[in-house]
Amino acid sequence: MIARPAILLIPLIVVAVVSADVVGFATTLLVICVIVGFAIVAAEWTVNGKTTSIPAIRPSSEDWESNRR
Repeated sequence: MIARPAILLIPLIVVAVVSADVVGFATTLLVICVIVGFAIVAAEWTVNGKTTSIPAIRPSSEDWESNRR
């Protein structure tokens, strides 16, 4: 019996495309989870470390002069 290449190749192509799609989707979800996890860890570190942010308002020139002395 001679098998036609198209009969064998079409199912293999379908499996390869579906598998690549599933792997791509799983990789995307994994990357999203890593980014969100990093953001959560960074937020907890900032809160627990009591780090202060830079003030949004610049001090007045009088305050600035007194700080420099």
